[in-house]
Amino acid sequence: MSRIEAAINPMYCVPKRSDLSLIGSAFEAAGFRCVRIRTECEAEHRTKGGDPRRHGMLILDGDRVILEISRSKKAECKTAGSAV
Repeated sequence: MSRIEAAINPMYCVPKRSDLSLIGSAFEAAGFRCVRIRTECEAEHRTKGGDPRRHGMLILDGDRVILEISRSKKAECKTAGSAV
């Protein structure tokens, strides 16, 4: 396990898309590659009738994913992972 893997959890949730941009900029400045993604949750769409798509970002070190960040409400973050 490398130092970066030991220092951070593999998944974080943020409440706003602007937080994704801020975190992505910090990792890009440190030399990592950041890729924005769109996730889809079928269960969320069926139960609440809301938009099942979520914004997210992958932080890559070479060809390895070292961090996954998704935008979600705070209540959803508690079930998915740590909130930033």
